[in-house]
Amino acid sequence: MSQLGRFILVLVVLFILAGCWNRVELNELWVTAATGVDMMDDGQWMMSYQIIVPSAIASGTGGGTGGSSQPASHVLSVKSKTYSQALSYSNLETSRRIYIAHNRVVFIGKRAAEKGMDRLIDFYLRNTEAREMVNMIVTDGLASDLLKKLLPPEKLQGAAMAELVNKESDILSVFPKVRVYDFVLSMNSDSKSIGVPVAELVGERDHQNEQEAESLNVFKKTSAPLKLALTKLGVFQNGKLKGFLDKDESLGVSYLSQKVNNTEISFPCSEQLGRKMYSSLIVNSAVVKLTPRKTSFHYTMQVGVKINGTLNESTCTKDISKTETIHDLEEQISKEVTRTINEGWAKLQELGVDATGFAERIHRRFPREWRTLENDWDQEFKKMKLDIRVDTRIQRPGLLQKHIGSET
Repeated sequence: MSQLGRFILVLVVLFILAGCWNRVELNELWVTAATGVDMMDDGQWMMSYQIIVPSAIASGTGGGTGGSSQPASHVLSVKSKTYSQALSYSNLETSRRIYIAHNRVVFIGKRAAEKGMDRLIDFYLRNTEAREMVNMIVTDGLASDLLKKLLPPEKLQGAAMAELVNKESDILSVFPKVRVYDFVLSMNSDSKSIGVPVAELVGERDHQNEQEAESLNVFKKTSAPLKLALTKLGVFQNGKLKGFLDKDESLGVSYLSQKVNNTEISFPCSEQLGRKMYSSLIVNSAVVKLTPRKTSFHYTMQVGVKINGTLNESTCTKDISKTETIHDLEEQISKEVTRTINEGWAKLQELGVDATGFAERIHRRFPREWRTLENDWDQEFKKMKLDIRVDTRIQRPGLLQKHIGSET
């Protein structure tokens, strides 16, 4: 082909292939930071979208800190029969299209969680914009209520909640984060169970005192009366909410699920004035080894826990520089960890939910027995026993060798 022919061919291709034929401008979209899912009394779903207001963020006045400032986000709620229909119906109430690709967290109301997460999973895996790495949060009430509550000092509650969950998983490990992807894996596992963090509005609001203070022009907010916080762990089986675990029980499940990265352990050291005085250990590493054993006609899980940490606070009046004192503290810590694990295990057996994933371990260790055990695993799980052995090592006791109040 001659050079002229090549030039003409390039021109033809350039005219045919338009580069922006399906473009979407940013000012045509409502970017979503968080979503909420609720089941209403009439059987319909209510989808809530926390949409970002770019002008408020760009101006630096978002969050409602000033008298005339515009919030950094707006919550739009739509009722419909399906999730996708809610997205479509949102165009009847807003001039921009809801865009969920940047969604950071999905809040799930209690009634919706009890109904089942199969629709939510189907939506996130089928929709091309939805991303399965979104964090999941359950609430004991309505998800739409949580979307309207800010998390100071952040302007975007959805992004702040995602960071809160990530930070909690790295520092405390009481309520490890769960993404839609993790939930999908659990629904297709042998145990078909998982625990999801629960967020609630905590605190009490005194409307009368606020009105009196405002009438005197002396009222100025320094702390929100109601705060959004992680409080419990919601346990799911076959995609449906079965019950809740408190902080200690949830931490025990985190040990059994091998999800403890770092945490803090409060343990009793001595008795003073008729009450327990607690000390504190910062856990630098927690290694959990799980070994299933078959005993008679049932199963036992050997739980070996190795903890290394730093003594962060001590009420012990004994000399910590002595080896026997350190050994006593390590023994108390081991007892506290054992108690925490047993509490979480007892609650799971009460609910009959294998949120620890022990079914997978039994399946891998005893594949032949699992063929007959699979259909009756819920009952077998309630009969399963734990053999817990905790080995604690205090790596650094701190600079202070004796308690300040101890006698020399």
